[in-house]
Amino acid sequence: MVGLVLVSSAAVVWLVPPDRDDYLAVIGDKMAMLDAMQSPKMVFVGGSNLAFGLDSERIERRTGYRVANMGMGFNMGLRFMLDLMLPRIGEGDLVVLVPEYNLFFGLFDGDERLIDVLELYPEGIGYLRSPQQYYILARNLPRHVKFKLNRYLATLGREPDPNCIYCPQAFNERGDVVRHLDEPSKDVASMSFLRRGTKVDGTAIAEINAFAAKVAERGARAVLLFPCIPDVHYDQRKDGIERLYERLASELEIPVLARPADYAFPVDHFYDWVYHLNRHGREVRTDRVISDLETTISWNGTPPEPTGPQGG
Repeated sequence: MVGLVLVSSAAVVWLVPPDRDDYLAVIGDKMAMLDAMQSPKMVFVGGSNLAFGLDSERIERRTGYRVANMGMGFNMGLRFMLDLMLPRIGEGDLVVLVPEYNLFFGLFDGDERLIDVLELYPEGIGYLRSPQQYYILARNLPRHVKFKLNRYLATLGREPDPNCIYCPQAFNERGDVVRHLDEPSKDVASMSFLRRGTKVDGTAIAEINAFAAKVAERGARAVLLFPCIPDVHYDQRKDGIERLYERLASELEIPVLARPADYAFPVDHFYDWVYHLNRHGREVRTDRVISDLETTISWNGTPPEPTGPQGG
């Protein structure tokens, strides 16, 4: 019976086209951007805290590195993000890891939205390597089918919103979401955060170390920064967040360039969620990132010489 449900669900996924206006549909554009970018480059890896909270052009001007903001959604899981990035890292690159806290507290292998990612970017199937990823896909497939059918019927014949914020058109050529910058902000103070508990996933730390070792073999470096969150949420989850910091500081084999409290900002810096900054917050956060990176990269004011195309 279970097998029949999975087969029929897979058939629906195959027959019903994916939503190309979905926010995560930007993955194809972002991967093409990264594939075309020469080294040395700076690659930011994380979820939507980066997409909604970084001015990549300003970082480029300050550092001289070409910048790729690969931030999309944490739903795909940190393991999947790292595996996507690794073949595209070249000599002289700097990988700046900025994972959301959720990725260390139960979402390392993603959630049901990983199915959307694979529909929108079928090449991603080749990057699955964990039994837990396949379990997540199988467990969530029937629910995903129901959601997909409802979404398809609700949007059938409807014209796309030309001003949509959660769609690929909201991103600029460097991978930053910019369409929200002049929109009014919501009160994020009461929004939920880290509902999955406070047990640190040691697998996430081990996988980052393994990724960093492979990056080093390619002549590149990796560092870690913390995501932006409202100060009220940092205060509410301070014990778990600081426990995570202590483990990262002692177990990670790459530089941890700041403390979590350094990226806890006032609630009026946020746009519509606990990880999404508005225009002012984005400026403050970008300045903080540049300052923290000063200890890691050479500030020569001009782009480093490229070493050739990357890929594969």
